[in-house]
Amino acid sequence: MLTLTLSTLGLPLEGVGLLLSIDPILDMGRTAVNVAGQALVPAVVAKREGILDETVYNSEKNIDDIDPSHLTAQGVAA
Repeated sequence: MLTLTLSTLGLPLEGVGLLLSIDPILDMGRTAVNVAGQALVPAVVAKREGILDETVYNSEKNIDDIDPSHLTAQGVAA
């Protein structure tokens, strides 16, 4: 796929080796961005929906100390 793209753009196919040699370094950056996004977005959504327990999120309370009997699929029962 990469060689087809390079030839379509009129770039030399020798560039594939160069691109493949630096891609693992770039991939580490892409992975870090993906992991950060996957961690941030659920927290933002939970905060906006009002289901984020901020004391647990901020580590003011240990998760093992929570009584799960009042939790529902939608969050904390009223």
